[in-house]
Parts: sequence; C-alpha cells; structure tokens
Amino acid sequence: MLLFQTLFRTWLALVAFYIGWTCLALLRNIRIAKATGLKYVVVPWFSYNALVSLFMRRVFLQLLNKVLPQSSEASVTSWRSLVTGIWPLRFRHAPFAAFGTDTFLAVSPGGIILNTADADVVSQIAGRGDDFPKPIGIYRAVSIYGMNVVTSEGEEWRHHRRLTSPAFCESNNQLVWRETIDRTQAMLVLLLGRYTSSKTVQHLADDVMRLSLEIIGNAALGQKILWPTIEDGEEPETQHLKAGHTMTFSASLGYITTNMIFMATALTTFPLWLIKRIPSARVKKLYEAYDNWKRYMQDMIAERKLGLHSENGSPQNIDLIGQLVKGQVKNKASARGGVTQPGLTDTEVLGNLFVFIVAGHETSASSLYMTILLLALHPHVQKHLQEVLEHILQGRPPSEWDYEQDLPPLMNSFLTAVWNEELRLVSPVLSIPKVVASSPQEVLINGRYTILPPDMTIRLCVSAVHVNPKYWSHGPPSDPANPIFCHDNLDNDMEEFNPHRWMRPEASPLPTPEWDSFKDGSMPNTPTSGTSSTQRYNRLRFPTKGSFIPFSEGQRSCLGKRFAQIEILTALAVIFSQYSVELAVDDWANDEEVKNMTRVQRQETWNKAAKRARYNWQNKLTCAITVQMASSGHVPLRFVLKGQERFFDLD
Repeated sequence: MLLFQTLFRTWLALVAFYIGWTCLALLRNIRIAKATGLKYVVVPWFSYNALVSLFMRRVFLQLLNKVLPQSSEASVTSWRSLVTGIWPLRFRHAPFAAFGTDTFLAVSPGGIILNTADADVVSQIAGRGDDFPKPIGIYRAVSIYGMNVVTSEGEEWRHHRRLTSPAFCESNNQLVWRETIDRTQAMLVLLLGRYTSSKTVQHLADDVMRLSLEIIGNAALGQKILWPTIEDGEEPETQHLKAGHTMTFSASLGYITTNMIFMATALTTFPLWLIKRIPSARVKKLYEAYDNWKRYMQDMIAERKLGLHSENGSPQNIDLIGQLVKGQVKNKASARGGVTQPGLTDTEVLGNLFVFIVAGHETSASSLYMTILLLALHPHVQKHLQEVLEHILQGRPPSEWDYEQDLPPLMNSFLTAVWNEELRLVSPVLSIPKVVASSPQEVLINGRYTILPPDMTIRLCVSAVHVNPKYWSHGPPSDPANPIFCHDNLDNDMEEFNPHRWMRPEASPLPTPEWDSFKDGSMPNTPTSGTSSTQRYNRLRFPTKGSFIPFSEGQRSCLGKRFAQIEILTALAVIFSQYSVELAVDDWANDEEVKNMTRVQRQETWNKAAKRARYNWQNKLTCAITVQMASSGHVPLRFVLKGQERFFDLD
C-alpha cells in the first residue's frame, strides 16, 4: 500500500510538473508572439512535433470533435483546424481572409509557427537562405539511403548542390524528352488495347504513376522499366531476376514508392539490425525492398565508374546517375591534382538519386494525372489546347517531333498555362517549412519591419498564396453553387480551373510562327532585338514574385523543375495531340445508349459524371509526402481519337 501511494504521488508530481512547464512555456511563447505585433492564435501542441501531433490528432482531437462538434463557420480560425499540418489543403486562404491578414502566428507550448500567404514575405524568406534555413529534421524520411541535397544545409548543402546541379544538364533534358515521347505512346497503346470493349480507364492514376516511373527510370538510371505486354500482363523483368537478388529492380522500387511513409518511419525509428529481426511479414518485405534496391544502385554506381574509366565519358552517360558519377570521378581527380574539392561519396550519390527518383516520380505522376482529370472536366479548355497543339505541331506524329524546334513553343504556349493552372490549384506540396536562424531576423510584414526571434518555425503556405486574390487575375465565380473548396474565395473564381488567366491579354489566340528558345526552364521577358513584337514575345503572364511557388523559390528551389516541365508538358502534348479524354459515363449508360441519346439526355448524363468528379476533387485530395488523389477518389476516364468525342458539343 505504501509503495502504491508513493508511485501515485510520484505520478501526480510528474503530471503537475509537466502541466506547469507547459503553461510556463505557453505563456513565454505568447509573450514573444505579442512582441512581434502580428495576429496570433493559441494552439495546444506544436504540429511539427511528429509523434505528439500524430497521437493528439488521432486520439484527443477526434474524440473532442465527436463530443463537441464545431460549426463549419468557426472551423477556419479554430485551433482545432490550425493545429494540424494539413490545414492549408482544406482551408486554403480562408483563415487568412478571416483573420484579415496574410501572415499570422500559431502559438503553442512547443514553439511558434509563422504562417504566411503574403507573396512579399514568401519572397523575402525564400531569398535569404542563410537567414531562414530549412528545418532539416523534418526531412529525415528522404535520407534513408544517405545525406542529399534536400536533407542538408549550410556548407554541406552547397557541396551537394554544386555537385548535383550539373546532372540536370541539357543532354539529360533531351533524354527526358525522347523517353517521355516513347513511353507515353507505349502507355496509350496499352490503354487502348486493354480497354477495347469500353475504352474506359478505371484507374488512370496507376497507369500514369507507372509511366512516370518508366521515364525517370531510364532518364535517371538508364534502367529500362517496360510496360507489360497486353497478352500476358506480366512484368518483363520477372524472367530476369539478377543473381543475388530476391526482387527485381522495378519491384523493389515500386514497393518503396508505394510504402514510403511506412518505410521512412521504420528506418528512421529503428536500427537496421532490429528491423531485419522483427517477425512481421510487412516489415520483412520492407527490408527486402530496401536492401534489394540499395544493392542494385550500388552495382550501377560501380558499373558507371568502370565505364567512365574505360570510355572516358561517352554519350551513354547522359542520364542522372552517369552525370553524378562523372562529377564524382572528376572532383576526386581534381583533388589529387591539388584542388581540394572532394566529390560526393557513393552513399551521397545513392542518397541524391533516391530523392530525385522518389520525389520526382510521385510528384510528376500526380500532377500529370490531375491535369488530365481537369481537362476531362473542362472540355472547352481541352478543345482550345488541341487547337494550339495542332498549330504548333502541324499534325506531325510524335516520332517526328524535334527537341530544339518543338519544345520551346510548347513551353511558351497555352500548354504551359494549363499545367501552371493545375499547379496553382493543387501544388505538389502544401507548405514549405523554414526556420529563423540562430539570431533574430528582420522581415517587412504588413508594411512594417518585424523582428522574428531565433528558432521560430515558418510555414510558407503554398496552397494559400496560390489562391490569394490579391496576386491573381480573377472574375466572379462561374458556378457559385458548386465551389471546389467550400471555405475559400466564394466571391471569385480563384478556386476554378481557368488556364486563360495565365495568358497575356494582347496575345493572339494561337501561337505565332517564331519563338524564343530558352534552356534553363525560365521564360523570356522581352522580345528579341530586331524582331517584331507580334512575332516574338512571351505569351504567358509572369505572376507576382513569391505568389507561385510549386517548386519553391530562391536558392533552395527544386533542382528537378526543368526535368518535370519537360516530362509533363511532353506527355500532355503526346496525349492531346492525338486523343481526347472524356469523363466516362459507364455507371449511367452504355455506348449504344449514349449513341441514341438526345443532346439534352447526353448533357444530363455527363453532368452526373461531372458531379462525381467534382466531389472527388473536393473531398478526396490527400497528402502524405506530396498532395495526390486518394485511391478511393479515382475518376473513370475514356480515351478516344480526336473527332470521336461524345460530349464535347455540350455547354
């Protein structure tokens, strides 16, 4: 009894100490927040503390919402919403509008988060990388194979950036172009062959994910990952399992990419020796995939080194792994010659390749899928895009397209406007975290200079600034009764898919004969000297600096931006230069029934499919590492040759 009383008193003392410490920490942080002069909301825990946040959201918050549900009107500024890390996906710019400011603080006992949808604040913070570094601890999930350009900071980051940047060179861009044309055509052949009876693709997201994996597999690694044949439906590699491996290259990489969160959590929480011994089928599969892919990559790195020594850097080394290894060998040679610039270690090469492949393939696939879905949901936009593609490509098949001739006009046309608008509506990332350096930093906020204290966390709210009406051309909503995101921008069309907002008003409806070429992925600002402005100018609007950041901004902007641009724009051009994509209506009518419908009946049937697609767009977006459509939110689509559309004549 005495022991029980002692333990109980000890427990009470610990609880009292924790509550007291929490209250004191919260009061201290509230005092710091008040000193900034910014508006703030008090939240009970720090959302960037992963374990605490996960427990509190899954247990405490769910229970509280069941017992004391809150109204939707109050939810946009409630601590229950703003304490989560994914509120920018659901509420977008609405909390900022409700607070009457584009920058506010979330204050908790564990820390203070500055949330901003102010383009000028975003630009200041992104442009001062040393003053506002990345909180690299958040990115442990992508360092499971080694340190890389994403998970490093300071001089270590500069080392990685210097040695990885050359890998994204023009020769690699041309490889991406060729591979995208080739593999997208292969995907279309498979889809149209697989669905000969209905032409309906039930889960296009899976096919597009595979397409992106193929493109990046060859452009990054020189590793062919081919589509299964229509006849047998089997993976070509299953008959060619490499000696010493228990999984094929594509199978191990596929498992990693589809189980990324689970794998990262396990590998950053437990040592490998323990993971190998955990008696769980899923954990064993996890380690098998992790180990197989690592050994495949180590073999590839070793082979490339031998190839470089024997072939002196032949053109076959233009893929990413070839370029990284080439830089590694050259830097080591320079170091032996007296220049102290060591190259990346094998582990660092592996770590960077993992980031490029996993992050690149998932984000590109998701963005491509959602662009196709939006075009199916907006046939009038799709028709205009097809007119533009016809004007640029003159009906030539993709096999005759030329990188130097055709890519610049494609990137400077309505095609880019379509993709930019998808990125504006659904950026691959919800927010970009930063942290104030070890000394106070001064930032101009709301017209006055504000001192931000050391170690304050900053959240650049990508989803919010992308729909902040302060920075974008907009008009009244086209359908006020059906907003995409129900809490935000109800009096304008900022939540609607309207690629025309990206086009300069003076631009002609179709592209002009001559184009500015550019190599770095940026758009030209002025006409070429000596050329009439009606022939050579940039047809796309330039958004306000800091208002469009799907690839971040400043020195930490995404290295793979140009890779993604070429891959996605080329894939879209291949698809929509030959085919149209419609919402499938199989759940309401078969092909023969649609054929015999009146125009009014077809309109009613299409509206049902559109209603389902809009519902999924509103309710099925989710975020793990990147934003994507949940598997339960798939929208059946139908690929048809241009001219065979069934619903494009509707309003």
